[in-house]
Amino acid sequence: MWSSEGSSLFDLILTAETTYTEQSTASVMRLLARHLRPGTGLALIAGKRYYFGTGGSMEGVRAEAQARGLQAEAVGSVDDGRSNIRDILALRKKAA
Repeated sequence: MWSSEGSSLFDLILTAETTYTEQSTASVMRLLARHLRPGTGLALIAGKRYYFGTGGSMEGVRAEAQARGLQAEAVGSVDDGRSNIRDILALRKKAA
């Protein structure tokens, strides 16, 4: 498993289906807050709008991102009418 130790900054971070619980959401947001390059960095998070029975949601991602000083914007959504809606959020960290 990759460690979040160190001070590496990244311009682009991609993640999908990693925010299915409140605990995993907090872990992902900690990683993004630490490693996303302020100002120009972009994180794209794809996931189900609601993870039934596990407590995760894209609204929870938004709230946790905001609490950690990250800006979240919806950039995509997939609704096939047969399964859970999937959303894509773009997260950015304000320049220092």
